[in-house]
Amino acid sequence: MLYKSGLKEVQYIGGAAVRNLIVGTERQPLRNIQIVTTNESPPSEPIPFHHELAQTPYPPTHICFYCKVRPEEGGSTPLVRSDIVCDFIVERYPELVSRFEAGVKYVRRVPQVDDPTSAIGRSWRSMYKVETREQAEVKMKE
Repeated sequence: MLYKSGLKEVQYIGGAAVRNLIVGTERQPLRNIQIVTTNESPPSEPIPFHHELAQTPYPPTHICFYCKVRPEEGGSTPLVRSDIVCDFIVERYPELVSRFEAGVKYVRRVPQVDDPTSAIGRSWRSMYKVETREQAEVKMKE
């Protein structure tokens, strides 16, 4: 899947959620609008706060939300402004900010096959559109 990030067109690789393509195609994504589900996990599974594809070289500049069928209860999508979170951390935990500035290493373990019961259950195979660990490592280094 491709998406536009600023002026660049990049392949959608690295997302954590199991998603389904609703509109468009995987083969010619820019010729047709693409719409994907946000997350296929059960409603009981909370989606953790995150920056959309922040771990990629070109994260999206805009994200749109749409609900085709309104739930009878729940269904909210909480959003948090990162600048407010950052100000809070700087004010309350300045020593933590110093540690972050010294360097942060993210380690994420993902399953071999998609787990739609988890809000972050996308497998490395579907995340990077590969079949082998070696192919996934090449994609991650890119």
